[in-house]
Amino acid sequence: MGRWKAESVGTSSQLVGLQVNIIEHMLDNKSRYCIRLGNEQAWCISATKELSHWANRLAAIMQLEACEPNGYPRLIFIAKNSDKTGRGETLSGGSDDNLEEKLSIHGWQVQDINDIRFWSRPNFADVICEIGIGGETQEIVMMRHSLYPIYRGARDVGGLPLHAGLIERDGRGVLLAAPRNTGKSTCCRRIPKPWYVLCDEETLVVQDARGQYLVHPFPTWSEYLMKRSKRTWNVQRCIPLSAIFFLEQAENDEVVSMGNGEAAVSISNSIKQVLLRTQYYMDREEIESSRLKLFDNACELARKIPAYRLRITRSGRFWEEIEKVL
Repeated sequence: MGRWKAESVGTSSQLVGLQVNIIEHMLDNKSRYCIRLGNEQAWCISATKELSHWANRLAAIMQLEACEPNGYPRLIFIAKNSDKTGRGETLSGGSDDNLEEKLSIHGWQVQDINDIRFWSRPNFADVICEIGIGGETQEIVMMRHSLYPIYRGARDVGGLPLHAGLIERDGRGVLLAAPRNTGKSTCCRRIPKPWYVLCDEETLVVQDARGQYLVHPFPTWSEYLMKRSKRTWNVQRCIPLSAIFFLEQAENDEVVSMGNGEAAVSISNSIKQVLLRTQYYMDREEIESSRLKLFDNACELARKIPAYRLRITRSGRFWEEIEKVL
């Protein structure tokens, strides 16, 4: 990601009170959705009329419900528009051609992630997301990237995203973590009832006020990129995390306990598999700061939640090995 940067041009009295009133008239009141996490963090997703279809689809994939105006921080989605001066794409804000200047002069800073620009202001919770309008593939990629502020907010209070499937039995959550093409999705397809699969690619772990770890399922975006899937995920659902299993292909099904240090490194590697696509755009200082915070979170998670190596075969009953140690 490019670094957060501020430009200093223009003026606007409407932003003195740390409000985004200059775009209020552009928002579609029928495209407002809430996402609540188990750590009591919450966001209100809003969009301009031009992007209402985009927000509606994102909400449908994540099973979000429409909501009334509330005090939650907002993710406000605005379409990128071409600048008439030929300087490329900019946040023109529809009828307000000086919106980018008005945001910049009042301390709003911009960060690029692929086809999205995030505008934020220190000590102000709302985030404005400029979305480039494109085809089906670009739309799904941008939906995935648009979750970055949610991941960042969770990170700052002890949470972390993991490249892992989430399975559940008797209200207890178990993560199956592995790099791509290691068998994670196959294991999720094979596991029988009374196990339930909540997701098979990406999860968000958060800490509640008591320090308990809760885990949320997040979408398998590759299903939309490769299969034009219509599957949805209940992102707001969370369950207590009981254990993490790191998958390895082997000749026999077996569980091997991991020490805290080894588990912390494995958790950190799993985080990288989720965030690598965003860190590509960061400057070195920002990358280092994020990595240190996430590694601290990984160490704390490894200290509190048991972690294991799960050696799996193509046809074995690996879930029985999980059940032995739970």
